[in-house]
Amino acid sequence: MKAAVLRQNGGLELRDLPVPTISETEILVRMRACGICGTDLEKVRGDAVTTSVLGHEVAGVVEQVGKSVRGIEVDERVVVHHHVSCGSCYYCKNSFETVCESYPKSHLEPSGFAEFFRVSEILVNGGAVHRIVSELNFESASQVEPTACCIRALRKVGIKAGETAAVFGLGPVGLTLVELLRLYGVAPVFAIDVIEKRRNLAITVGANCTFDPRKDDVPNLIIAQTQRGVDCAVVATGNPKAIEQALQSVRKGGKVLLFGAPARGTQVTFDVSRMWIREINFLSSYSASESDMQMALDLIQQRRISPSTQITHRFPLSQISDAFHVAGIAEDAGKVIVENA
Repeated sequence: MKAAVLRQNGGLELRDLPVPTISETEILVRMRACGICGTDLEKVRGDAVTTSVLGHEVAGVVEQVGKSVRGIEVDERVVVHHHVSCGSCYYCKNSFETVCESYPKSHLEPSGFAEFFRVSEILVNGGAVHRIVSELNFESASQVEPTACCIRALRKVGIKAGETAAVFGLGPVGLTLVELLRLYGVAPVFAIDVIEKRRNLAITVGANCTFDPRKDDVPNLIIAQTQRGVDCAVVATGNPKAIEQALQSVRKGGKVLLFGAPARGTQVTFDVSRMWIREINFLSSYSASESDMQMALDLIQQRRISPSTQITHRFPLSQISDAFHVAGIAEDAGKVIVENA
């Protein structure tokens, strides 16, 4: 079978690998669609802070089921989450599942960008295999995981209907955050990005106003329109300049949420005394739990949100290098999907 894996010295390659052999407690899934995440791009560039396995925004069809597995059948259509927490440690018991020591140790083998991948016992038993309805296509289903990450982020920050928010960075997850904020009754929602097409898309999914940070004095414009600054600013990019602008855009006592994955070694300089005297809360959010996955799946299957509208490019697995190239440099690229017939 074909599978995309990281090279030891950086970059990725499509290799011929044996189809994984499963044990009696595992399942084998045929990948049908897998989205390219910003963290995948960082892994290929060699500056990621997450695990080295590629491909986790994945949907497919169960190909084989181990004889001891119950509740999962061959030919079922599924979304598979790549990490699960232990459920019993201090962090799991206090709603910090994604920093559980066990969480990053599970993954899809050999990669989500493979014709077939093995789902380990810990993932099967941990509830990481989620069935999808026949009406939901695979590319839409592949967006359950990134949507779940957005849901977790907004849950952590505690945003409520009637509050105001700004989203810095309008890639696929930034646009999903805008769409969720609209669903949650947050208004106005300000959307900030250097790319005009992304700003226009933000308006279509629920933003009330957009800014170009290269041309606009974003913090002062937001303060002028809200009289005090937004209740919450979500940084959906790893760009440190966005973090600085977000800190300046929130009201006194407001919250800044770091959501976009910064490159390893990223440094930010800001006046901590200003943050202190204004009582700014700074939080971060990484990945998603199984409850977030289920909520995301429910919202997508009920058509309450449509993150698939952000899909702009589709490539067969055989052209995965081209897919990563487009995802990494094309200004008109939204979500890029790798498909396996």
